[in-house]
Amino acid sequence: MSRAFFGVRIRIHLLFWAVIGLSIMTGHFLEVLTLFVIVLIHEIGHVAMARELGWTVTEVQLLPFGGVATMEDAYATDPLDEIVVALAGPFLNVVMMAVSYLFWYTGIWTEEWAYFFLISNVTIALFNLLPIWPLDGGRIVQAILCWFMPYRQAAIISLTGSTLLAGLLVGLSAWELKINVLVIGVYLLAVNIQAFLRFPYQFFRFLMEKYVRQPDEYAVQALSVEPGETVLEVAHKLRRGCSHLFYVQGAGLLPEEQLLHALLFEQKHDAKIGQLV
Repeated sequence: MSRAFFGVRIRIHLLFWAVIGLSIMTGHFLEVLTLFVIVLIHEIGHVAMARELGWTVTEVQLLPFGGVATMEDAYATDPLDEIVVALAGPFLNVVMMAVSYLFWYTGIWTEEWAYFFLISNVTIALFNLLPIWPLDGGRIVQAILCWFMPYRQAAIISLTGSTLLAGLLVGLSAWELKINVLVIGVYLLAVNIQAFLRFPYQFFRFLMEKYVRQPDEYAVQALSVEPGETVLEVAHKLRRGCSHLFYVQGAGLLPEEQLLHALLFEQKHDAKIGQLV
């Protein structure tokens, strides 16, 4: 089931309705509905900040245990922008924590309900800050790595770490028989395995986004390469948030746009970079 609001499709996973049904049967409908609202507000934080930065948000999917905002223009942007968008969700959780205290202090909410609302926001914020892709913490880790290394290398390292952590979460929750945590761990493990399998497509998206962006949107970074390196090998050195000017030793200068055109449209993957100058 999905609905569009302000150009963003809100999609509700089928399993979520099963959770709603169980909550009604067990008498916890209000609590589950409250968690649903908290997750939705959390995702609205991501959407609002992404749109403020000019990103295109296509969908927000609400899962039985959280939500995921799907955004375009998020691969080749400045890593700092990624961090700001990732932190926007937990920031609204902090705001809602303050609201719970205010409502309790003014007598609008009972102490019991204010405590439930507070703990729910703490749990959702901390869970999303786990360094596992595609949670907010995983996105932040990948963005930080992108400051120090090429995008492809940073993404592979972060996905490897995320997969190991998700596997550890599955193992610990199975050992302690925590079924709810086990389900979440299995989901995150499956998502990371899928991300590994889809990474060639994701890397292609990264290259395309860099190509379509105007060069003046980026700071220029010089990079020295050997003339015998292939076009694909040099593309693996591309970083987020900047435009490259390659110094091909003994041959001359090569702008990033020319490299990407040769790779994406001329299919010169194995051509020597020195032949393009």
